Amino acid sequence: MVKWKRIGMDLTFPNVPKYTKDFINDMGQPLNIKIYEPSDDISPQGFLGLGNEFLEHIDNNYNSGFTLHVRRRDKIREPIRVEYIMNDENPTVVDKNIIKVDEDSEVTVIIDYKTISDTKAFHNGITKVYAKENSIVNIIKIQRMNESSFNFDSNVAIVEGRGKVNWISVELGSSISGANYTTFLDGEASEGYLSSIYFGDGNRKMDISYSMIHRGPRSISNIDTKGVLMNEARKVFRGNLDFKKGARRAKGNEEEYVILLDPKVKSDSIPGLFCEEDDVEGNHAASAGQLDKNKLFYLMSRGLSERDAKKLIVEASFRPIIDSIPSDELREEINLEVERRFANV
Repeated sequence: MVKWKRIGMDLTFPNVPKYTKDFINDMGQPLNIKIYEPSDDISPQGFLGLGNEFLEHIDNNYNSGFTLHVRRRDKIREPIRVEYIMNDENPTVVDKNIIKVDEDSEVTVIIDYKTISDTKAFHNGITKVYAKENSIVNIIKIQRMNESSFNFDSNVAIVEGRGKVNWISVELGSSISGANYTTFLDGEASEGYLSSIYFGDGNRKMDISYSMIHRGPRSISNIDTKGVLMNEARKVFRGNLDFKKGARRAKGNEEEYVILLDPKVKSDSIPGLFCEEDDVEGNHAASAGQLDKNKLFYLMSRGLSERDAKKLIVEASFRPIIDSIPSDELREEINLEVERRFANV
């Protein structure tokens, strides 16, 4: 049993049966994708993800996952789609995904976790990204499991000189959700970006942790998070910029903005700035508040109902991140999910 103090729960990991669904769509591209072969799997020192218990559970029990190796100078133009679908026959996903991108290469991977029944599903997984010099890696992760499910997701990237990793995280589902993203900017002029949205309603509990670890000189990072809480949802957010010795002239920025739609929600935001190097630039900000009454009044004076006015403001906050997802189908499904959440407002 794991005692998870951050959101107040005791967790017992379930038995992990075999996962029988196909989950990779490579769009017909000649890619080097291997299933269940996490070769060259080296975790960076200092990476704990959601905690040692979660990582050990994955190592000992994973029932799905892949290794993707993009060779030098390969530029994969179409996104690779990975869908982990949970239902009564496959209620549990414990996935271990490794993405290795060689020098001067580029790839986009979309990983989607969803349920298609009322089953109480469980997900615990890890995605590891190794970005070599001058590579560009785009990882879009979408979590839209049902209201009775548990979701735990650890993510880590190691970025070498002038490499770039762009994370997009969309957290829309599950009863309990924990998400950790840690990016190690090891090389000179390496870059790490994370854009995320989350929506908590009902009695959902979310624990979100993002960290940018600057080790290389002139490394750059940015964390941009937009959230919405309603009903009695609870969220804990931690955003960390960590400048290690040697990260001269590095720059980091983080910002979280959450809209509180009901008085009973609970939002804890803990931005952190750590520094062992003098010549760096770090900025962090977190803000939480109710909808701007002037905006609400203006929209309602133009004929919108209160519900539709609130929805429009939330959609405007989410839209820049949603629009950056390279799939018309997924953008539409995410917008429909946001619409569904407002059905009872």
